[in-house]
Amino acid sequence: MKLITRSLFVILVSFIVLSISGIAVAVYSWNGDDYSWDYSSVGIQTCDKESDSTKVKSKADDDHWGSGYDAAKDVDGNNGICATANMGWDIHRHKTCEYRSFWPDDCGNWQEVGAP
Repeated sequence: MKLITRSLFVILVSFIVLSISGIAVAVYSWNGDDYSWDYSSVGIQTCDKESDSTKVKSKADDDHWGSGYDAAKDVDGNNGICATANMGWDIHRHKTCEYRSFWPDDCGNWQEVGAP
C-alpha cells in the first residue's frame, strides 16, 4: 500500500512539473490524408499521403492575423518522404493545403500551436 501511495505521488508531482514547465505537444493539421505538424517551435513537416498527383504544402503563421507563409512543400507525391522547413520564428498556427498552379489552395483549418 505504501508503494502504491508513493508511486501515485511521484506521478502527480511529475504531471504538475510538466504542466508548469510548458512542455509543447506537436499539433497536426489535416487536409484529407495529407498532414503537417510542428516538430519544434520553429520547425514544420508536411507529408503528402494521397496518390492523387496534387502537391501539398503547409502554411504557417507567426502572429495569428496573417494569411500565413508558405512553409514546407511536399511535391513528389505519396512516396513516404516528407518535406520539412525551419521557419526562423515561433510558429503560432499552421494548416495543410493542396495546391495546383493557377487555382486557389484547398486548405484544412488553422491549428493553433499554443503560446510560444
